Amino acid sequence: MKKIYFLLLLIASTFSTANAQTFEWGTATWNIPDGKVYENIDEFNVDGLVLTYPNPANYTLTFFNAIGVDYDLYVDDAAEPIKEEASSRANTVVTFNYPFVEGHKYKVVTTGAALVFANIATYTTDTLSTNSDSYSISFEIKGPELVKTIDVDAKMSLAITDQNADLTFSLIDVNSVTSALGVESIAETNIYGLKLNGAYVTYDWYGPDYFDGWRDADGEYTTWGGGYNRLDGHNAYPAVYCIKLNQTADTVSYFFYDYWREYDPNASEEIGGGGVITPVKRRAPQTSYNSVIWNWYDEENDTTYQYDRKYRCNEGQDYKASFAIVANKKMVKINATLHFVSQEDYLTGINTLKPTEAEVVASEYYSVGGARLSSPQRGINIVKSRLADGRTVTRKVLVR
Repeated sequence: MKKIYFLLLLIASTFSTANAQTFEWGTATWNIPDGKVYENIDEFNVDGLVLTYPNPANYTLTFFNAIGVDYDLYVDDAAEPIKEEASSRANTVVTFNYPFVEGHKYKVVTTGAALVFANIATYTTDTLSTNSDSYSISFEIKGPELVKTIDVDAKMSLAITDQNADLTFSLIDVNSVTSALGVESIAETNIYGLKLNGAYVTYDWYGPDYFDGWRDADGEYTTWGGGYNRLDGHNAYPAVYCIKLNQTADTVSYFFYDYWREYDPNASEEIGGGGVITPVKRRAPQTSYNSVIWNWYDEENDTTYQYDRKYRCNEGQDYKASFAIVANKKMVKINATLHFVSQEDYLTGINTLKPTEAEVVASEYYSVGGARLSSPQRGINIVKSRLADGRTVTRKVLVR
């Protein structure tokens, strides 16, 4: 008890000493010269963007002190800025953690700063000092040359009841990718998922061990089951759809959030997916929570079961994702679009994809994982057929 009492006295003494001082801002300095040009994002990340206030009075900053800086961010030739803020705790070195990406020019103009104290007694933040000095910095982050863009799309709907068995996919011509990048194989490239602003997301994050391709209603990466999004530093927004590019870059797969439970007419209605709780100012995506009572007929038992089927995609809406394949300072960009359509439109589209034998000039066969096959094998095969009129049709065929 005596040790705790002494510690409290020490902390109180520290606060008293700090409050007796007067904080002086001085003239802040950037860590990089104005107009610096970086060859890529990795080179920029070595420096980062930092603004340091000199604190000439040697004001004692504790864990409960923070400096916040408001700033305007101009990207490329934008006339209107993005309003952002940066902060530091217990020191005057302010790091700007905006997700800067390759292929853009940036201008940062600070609009004000404040030194604050977190008052644990009142659970409020007290402003101790403000500063209106403005500091600006410009820099450029070069990126790989975009040499090819591949656009693919696919349709999905509630007509699909088993998304793994009835896989929705698009095939990518890998040879066209490697040729554009000047490499022999995909193994010589780096593959990234792209955030909405073009920032790279490595496979460690977008792959099956974390996001597994799932995105929220805005199209940003999120986790399927909620929880904390460690990449972006906030509670995960509800997952709506999933678009995945495999590591051999030959197949894009599509999924939508689809949750089933046995229907209980006496159960209270709940909205799944969890809410969003975040300590910073952030706009949550507008997510739809759709629910339908689904009748499932079991032929073997001649019984109809009812399920409460929940989903978050909206009919008639498109959902997008992009990927970058990079090598030799060149980039191939893959843009994938999931069209979520009505059951009627989906079934009509499936029927039109069944060419007659007379229409087919040649066919190639692939496994569900995208591996090329010399001939159809037992199970589900992906068949890519070239028709007499020049069209190419890709479909799934079950060989028994």
